[in-house]
Amino acid sequence: MDPTDSHEDALASRIMKYAISKKDDLPAFPGDDVDSLPSDYEYQEGEDEEEVEEVEEISEMDLLAHLDESMPPILLAQELFNEDVDSSLFKILTADHSNELFHKGFTVLDNVLDLSAIQAVREWGTHMFKTGQMDKASGKHSEEEDPFREGNARGDYTIWVSPGSKFLEQSAALNQCVDWFSKVLHQDLERLIHLHGQAEYQLAYYPPDSSHYERHRDSFPTNDREDVDQRRVTAIVYFNPDWKQGDGGELRIFDKGMGDTDEQEIDIAPKAGRCVLFLSGVMDHAVLPSFNERIALTSWYR
Repeated sequence: MDPTDSHEDALASRIMKYAISKKDDLPAFPGDDVDSLPSDYEYQEGEDEEEVEEVEEISEMDLLAHLDESMPPILLAQELFNEDVDSSLFKILTADHSNELFHKGFTVLDNVLDLSAIQAVREWGTHMFKTGQMDKASGKHSEEEDPFREGNARGDYTIWVSPGSKFLEQSAALNQCVDWFSKVLHQDLERLIHLHGQAEYQLAYYPPDSSHYERHRDSFPTNDREDVDQRRVTAIVYFNPDWKQGDGGELRIFDKGMGDTDEQEIDIAPKAGRCVLFLSGVMDHAVLPSFNERIALTSWYR
């Protein structure tokens, strides 16, 4: 893609193009003759009522589908990757991980945290849920702030645990895990992808009652390096020792590739110490129904 075209493909521009394409054909312009233009003095009483514009509602996933039709989102995201990356400087990632993230949009790392920290965070998260200190995620949904998201799309309970949070003082193990996200992993990702240093951290608990999270995407696709609103990389680490087939809670990734093949569904087991990385504006994903307690820590990097 010609870098000079990046402005034309900016997210706001692409959404506007789609909105314009949905409008009905406009009437012909009346012409340059001033006399042919409407005048306030020409309206009779009762004819000055403001015309109500009809607004066509569209879901988030429908809007994303139309954006994806103009260009595969992975091509946009690839423009955010840095050139001449030296993989020998990575502390966590490998050259294979970075290549998978670039070409496929996701990659998986195993055993990133030690078992004692995993067990301690799981116990703390379960305690926070059972004592009512976690918020039901769907209950935090605001239709005015986010008209695209369905309020009942997810069944998890969450708590924000960004660096400096009071909750990190309650659990040394959780503090250690957030440090891994915010320092070691973040530094590796900054070497690979153009980031702005901003990140969010959230611990989520899925009750064993078939709680799930419907298909969604974490951000809109963009190639704008100056954009600070859209998330660029999602990282998830799981705290589920002894997870076994039948416990549910798998992360399902919907892999569209370059748009020239059929979509593939890839299910990733939420095993303890496993970290899944994917490009936030590229990968549609879902959490399958959970039949055992499922705990995960997620970070979104901008």
